[in-house]
Amino acid sequence: MTRMPRGFRTALALGVVVMAAFWAGNAAGSRGQVREVVVTGDGFAFSPGRIEVQKDDLVQIKFTAKDIAHSFTIDVPYRISKRAGAGQSIVFEFRADEAGRFPFYCNLTQDERCKQMRGELVVR
Repeated sequence: MTRMPRGFRTALALGVVVMAAFWAGNAAGSRGQVREVVVTGDGFAFSPGRIEVQKDDLVQIKFTAKDIAHSFTIDVPYRISKRAGAGQSIVFEFRADEAGRFPFYCNLTQDERCKQMRGELVVR
């Protein structure tokens, strides 16, 4: 078995450490930021009516139904449907890994006006 010169081993080890740090930094940077959003359902409307985040952000939503029970629903690609009872809050999160504009709405049928509750998630 041949031995590598000491300087070569040191340079090789340093190169491995630098590459690992570079790779880890790039992987962490691509995960986005945590975005906390408070959404209320009240008077058959969402507030805010528009949520804007960056692709790969971790979106944490606190959804409160103030007057009656409401849901926060986004279809494809996120497939989210969360229900909060009257006066209750729920917290959920998802990774915004698809860019685009996605409508959110209340899917409950206890009152016809629930169908009017619409908003938009914008992932840039």
